[in-house]
Amino acid sequence: MPGDPFKFRTPVVLVITAIGVAFGAVMGIGGLVLTVPEWRAAHGAGRTGTFTLTEPMSCDRWQPPRQRCGWFGDFVSDDGKVVRQGMELDGGLPPGAKVGDTLEARDTGSLAQIYPLKAAPSWKGSAGFAAGGFGICLVCLLVLQPWSRFGRSRR
Repeated sequence: MPGDPFKFRTPVVLVITAIGVAFGAVMGIGGLVLTVPEWRAAHGAGRTGTFTLTEPMSCDRWQPPRQRCGWFGDFVSDDGKVVRQGMELDGGLPPGAKVGDTLEARDTGSLAQIYPLKAAPSWKGSAGFAAGGFGICLVCLLVLQPWSRFGRSRR
């Protein structure tokens, strides 16, 4: 049919855009899972307590004192009711941190991270990741236009 606006929708295009919808949805939902606890920490939600450094991880290529590492450790709430072991500290620490050091921290219920009280969590990056994923999903849905199959008249 001449002038058919759906002629570009070949099986290959449909498969690629369907994969894009799935990829974008997973990326967007994953970004939201990261964003919620980071946003809560940035706005003062959750329990405060102390974080004891137990193990450095993934240090950068610099030698001390410029070297920065991520840290695993144990969180204990101020009231002692919440103890979470083997958690990751968000954002790392300044140079010179060593095993056994403690710092004030906040637990927002994240699956793997504890947030330092003195540093603002970077929730905007995760929110951007989620927005990008949902954007990919939306663009691919606009290409697929699954709603058009039900509204078009068949001749």
